[in-house]
Amino acid sequence: MIRNVISYWLEYFIEGLTTQLAEVRERGEQAIGRDVLVKEHRLSDRQAKALAHILEHGSLTIQDFEGLCPDVNRRSLQRDLKAMVDRGLIVTEGGTHQLLYRLAEGD
Repeated sequence: MIRNVISYWLEYFIEGLTTQLAEVRERGEQAIGRDVLVKEHRLSDRQAKALAHILEHGSLTIQDFEGLCPDVNRRSLQRDLKAMVDRGLIVTEGGTHQLLYRLAEGD
């Protein structure tokens, strides 16, 4: 009886540990990938924040970017994003007032 309880507990613990290790690995790979892209494309600190948000959440809006950089005016943030689009790092989706920025395929 005690052996079964310990066995079940160990299986539960190992399964939880496996899940946590997979999450740590994924976050580490994201961070390394982000750092490589930042250096490769010579991104500014603000652009690096935008890229990190896109990698974590899958997309970015101008409103999201304003939340990440509240002391920067919208026009400057739009220029940062346009520069990233021009470099082929990110792509846009949606209409003029509902633009969504995503990582370009292949990056």
